[in-house]
Amino acid sequence: MLASALLLACNANAQSDNEYPRYGFWSNWSLGGSVLYSWEYEHGGIFDWREGSNIGANIFFEKELNHVWALRLVAETPGLWKAFGNIDNPAYDRDGMFYDRYGKAGVDFKFDYVNACRGYNPDRRWSTYLLLGTGLGFHRDDINLGDVSMFMEAGLGFGYKMCEHSTIFAEVRTDICADIPNPIHQWHDMTGMVALGYMYNFGPTAVDQERLAQKNAAASEPDPETKAEIAQLENELKDSKQKQADLMNKVRQLEKQQPQVNQNNDVVDSLQRIIDSYEKDKDNFYAMPFSILYGVDQDEVPANQMNKIKAIAQIMKDSDYDFEIIGYCDNSGSKEYNQALSERRAEKVKKILVNKYGIDENRLSTSGKGKDLAFGDIKNAVNRRVSFYRKNK
Repeated sequence: MLASALLLACNANAQSDNEYPRYGFWSNWSLGGSVLYSWEYEHGGIFDWREGSNIGANIFFEKELNHVWALRLVAETPGLWKAFGNIDNPAYDRDGMFYDRYGKAGVDFKFDYVNACRGYNPDRRWSTYLLLGTGLGFHRDDINLGDVSMFMEAGLGFGYKMCEHSTIFAEVRTDICADIPNPIHQWHDMTGMVALGYMYNFGPTAVDQERLAQKNAAASEPDPETKAEIAQLENELKDSKQKQADLMNKVRQLEKQQPQVNQNNDVVDSLQRIIDSYEKDKDNFYAMPFSILYGVDQDEVPANQMNKIKAIAQIMKDSDYDFEIIGYCDNSGSKEYNQALSERRAEKVKKILVNKYGIDENRLSTSGKGKDLAFGDIKNAVNRRVSFYRKNK
């Protein structure tokens, strides 16, 4: 009853959504077992076969409560050698008194030391854990000490996760038991055990798997504010592409209107000036809402401007657009200083896109315009900015 209450309480309250997924009661149960070599400290030496040593086995159900704690329900027989043998020559025989425990059943609490110290990592294979347990022991024909005892045990274990569902482990444990009629004065039979075993984990239930999949899908969706910014940026990109197409159409119309272009240097010069003007002023075909604005002499991206970089990153993940990142400055300061400052602004924005959002750096290029280009009053804050321009492929 105590084990069941602790199981329900830990399962409901001891989980963290930030690290360990929240599973239902029927998820992450395991079935395991082990063979063990046991010896009783009061009956000969560790390797004193038939008077101190024996072979045993156990089987258990384990519930993973979170990434640190687990609970086991265990059934075990520490000594198999004489459990089904000749009662006249029992194991652990001392002074004609029979101490052999036929079996024991109890509950163990498992504390994962590695996860507790290093945090939750679902890909971690090795584990080191501590065990602490209690329960009842059952004896055979022990007239002087009784047939039923209670025990306490502690141990250290090492596990290796071979794959998603299979784990092998080795444990070293010790326990001590006391007879129910007089537990205070009759603690006896301290037993040491070395166990090798295997455990199969059934994993999350189908219901939990579906719920976690839905949660992960929802978490990967951009928030409404970012969605709105992405939609706005997409519209701006479409508008700028249309403006670019309109300008190129005008160039083609001029070419068609001049059948003897090669014989008329004035027309050639005029057409070239239009093309040069397009290249020089192409920055003006892109709207400003997604430009990153800075304070005076500032090259670190302000916190309130980071959402714009996030929106650009989402656009690049959802499309094959490549971008040129260009930095600008206002009219304060020398030309040389502002040129370097504008280049630093562009480079730092690129590093954020590459390092934080995983954008391929080959899809980004940077440059600085210093204070050569200005919108409106050259002292306006809009000139202290970094802007994004889609590159033609």
